[in-house]
Amino acid sequence: MAEEKIYEMLWDCEFCSSKKLLGKTHRHCPNCGATQDPTRRYFPSDSEKVAVQDHVYFGADKVCTFCSTPNGAKAVFCGNCGGSLEGAKDVSRRTDQGVGVEDSVQVAKQDFENQKIISEGGTPPPAQEDLAFKDSKFIKPHPKTPKWVLWTLGSILFGTIGFICVGVLWTEKVTLKVAKHEWSRSIDIERFKPVSDSSWCDSMPSNAYSVSRRSEVRSHRQVADGQECHTVRSDKGDGTYSESESCSTKYRSEPVYDSKCYYTVDKWAFERASTAKGVGIAEEPYWPVPQYQSCSGSIGCERLGAKKESYIVHFEEESGETKGEKHDCDLDQAKWKQYNPKTLYQSDKSVIFNYITCDSIVESESIQEY
Repeated sequence: MAEEKIYEMLWDCEFCSSKKLLGKTHRHCPNCGATQDPTRRYFPSDSEKVAVQDHVYFGADKVCTFCSTPNGAKAVFCGNCGGSLEGAKDVSRRTDQGVGVEDSVQVAKQDFENQKIISEGGTPPPAQEDLAFKDSKFIKPHPKTPKWVLWTLGSILFGTIGFICVGVLWTEKVTLKVAKHEWSRSIDIERFKPVSDSSWCDSMPSNAYSVSRRSEVRSHRQVADGQECHTVRSDKGDGTYSESESCSTKYRSEPVYDSKCYYTVDKWAFERASTAKGVGIAEEPYWPVPQYQSCSGSIGCERLGAKKESYIVHFEEESGETKGEKHDCDLDQAKWKQYNPKTLYQSDKSVIFNYITCDSIVESESIQEY
């Protein structure tokens, strides 16, 4: 923090509506005599600042426990009711703010309310324009966006969400028949062979050969690059506030280079797949019998790898304007076999996106066989 400059807070009288009264000078409203309410103090704009000369700071004002009147920190008895100030609490202080934020009594009231919510473990609503510190970094507000832009963006966003919701929820019942059952099963065959690969040189496998190296960006690091400074206003609690510079280190991102190795390594890798396919449910799906060169750990040896299977039922719409339209459902084998080519089914269909929900397919109640 650089050298502080002291200025007077402002406050508005709630009784006679006098505005922009000085927080230190006007302890009472010069128009109606009402006592200053410290919760109505707010920061002035740059053009309204009144400097405090030779200010001696004794501490935050103390609130009289009898009449709630703020008194100077050195006072022993209340200047309004004469009550003892022993044990009196300090007035609440505003949250630190940056220069340039429009402040008012309403903002001050909301600030104190937010502080109360936080002290009780809650989360206050976000401020529209808040230059308070967050995670020790100063947050600048975005320039005000024209309302028509916000309305347009909001309309597009909510319109898109609404369209998707309607598309998902707006469905109709359709009658389906089974056009075809289709299945496939495959087994991968892996070969032990030379494979081109790359990695950072410090993690290159020991059996790599034909190695070449390149310098490439491996990561980025943050390097100090000067400072960013902001003027901060701090409520001192006695009708004044201080302005001082708060500076934080600015960083830039720099690439960190390292050696990348490109090499050949002998290892197991996918070579081909052996596949069996079929149509209909009369024949039980079976696994193919792959032909491969079985041996152990030398170049050209092969072994069996992952197994994959797929069971698809092709449906056609049986009635309506979209009769003949096709839909596919990828199912597990047990459910795949349950669909009878001689039975009609019903399903929910999205009116907008034109897809059926495979989980919603049930036998038609009106016609079971045709």
